[in-house]
Amino acid sequence: MRRTILFLALAGFGGSAVAGSASATFTFASDYLFDGISQTQGSDDGDFHPAFQASFDYAADSGFYAGIWGSNVDFGDGDPADIEIDYYAGYAQEYDSGWGWDVGVLYYTYTGAPSSYDYGEVMGALTFPTGTTAKLFLGDDDDVFGGSFNRFKLLHSFAISENWSLDLEGTRVNYSDGSLEDYTHGQVGLSREVGSFSFYVGYSDTSLDDAPNADGRVLFTLSTSVDIF
Repeated sequence: MRRTILFLALAGFGGSAVAGSASATFTFASDYLFDGISQTQGSDDGDFHPAFQASFDYAADSGFYAGIWGSNVDFGDGDPADIEIDYYAGYAQEYDSGWGWDVGVLYYTYTGAPSSYDYGEVMGALTFPTGTTAKLFLGDDDDVFGGSFNRFKLLHSFAISENWSLDLEGTRVNYSDGSLEDYTHGQVGLSREVGSFSFYVGYSDTSLDDAPNADGRVLFTLSTSVDIF
């Protein structure tokens, strides 16, 4: 039922979007990290836990956008989830002054797993003239998180040459359920665009001391995008 409601919301938004562009992006990642926690059983043991990811995105001239994103996942022996498929939609604006804002909804689903794995978030973001973007994600799901949760994220990229940029990311995750540990995630990396390809190498770590899938590790990604229209 929750997934049906989201599809209806996307359809309602899409009805007002009469022009724009669409693209598809394909990514190979050495690990699938979500706020510093591996979703493919990666750890700092040197093992290889790659992820293959793809997305389809639509952006209207009005500022409306919607998309679908997917990746393989592995939550451990015996866990039924094998593919994550996320749906999202929102409205964003950027201004010549450098300010920008974004509001949206996201819904996370997992094939092979019961519907109790699925959950949603609402998101608000503000981009400053300095280029820094602050994002706040809010959700409430008793099945997955035992109550409400929030994620506050800061992102900034510095151009260090014509072809390279330095990318910084910091996240704070908080849960209302006392059995889940709040934590901080930090990531620093270098990225480069070469034609339609994007290469990224970075280092990620969290404040979770007793979680092997959240230890510090190097991350590599290679992406390519194709314009559909």
